[in-house]
Amino acid sequence: MSKFSPSFAAQLIEQHRIELSGYLIKNNHAPDVVADILQDAYIRLVNIKSDTDIKNPRAFLYKIVSNLAIDYYRRNIRTEARKEDSDALNNVPDATPSLERQLYSQEKLIFLQQVINELPPKCQQVFIMHKFKHYPYSKIKQELGISESTIVKHMVKAMRHCRERMQTFN
Repeated sequence: MSKFSPSFAAQLIEQHRIELSGYLIKNNHAPDVVADILQDAYIRLVNIKSDTDIKNPRAFLYKIVSNLAIDYYRRNIRTEARKEDSDALNNVPDATPSLERQLYSQEKLIFLQQVINELPPKCQQVFIMHKFKHYPYSKIKQELGISESTIVKHMVKAMRHCRERMQTFN
């Protein structure tokens, strides 16, 4: 098993530092990133365990540095994507209505219920079946035994009454 000694690994990196730095900078890596990649390359070289002798240590070092640069690039892309996702999530406005808005809506709903209760019983029944139970006119006609024109008259009366009374709600 051959293993790079710490001194040989340091010597190999130092010997090729300028050309490795140029290679990494040419591939859009900042100087501080270049230093990190070369440090990681040193650690990788020292921890190599292989049954075969490495015939061209310079080419081997370039392969390690190239792989580390690719890893750094991928890690950076993932970090940026997570940051963008996080920023996007943080910029989503809260859709929850304020407490005042919730109370206002509850009061308005209670008032609407009172307005509906003011309708004559048959008109109220037709209105509730159509608007809240989503029955089509044909089903209301079948269940209540009244004509479609009568249903339309009840709906017009109910809608007019609700519209007029809801305008008074403050």
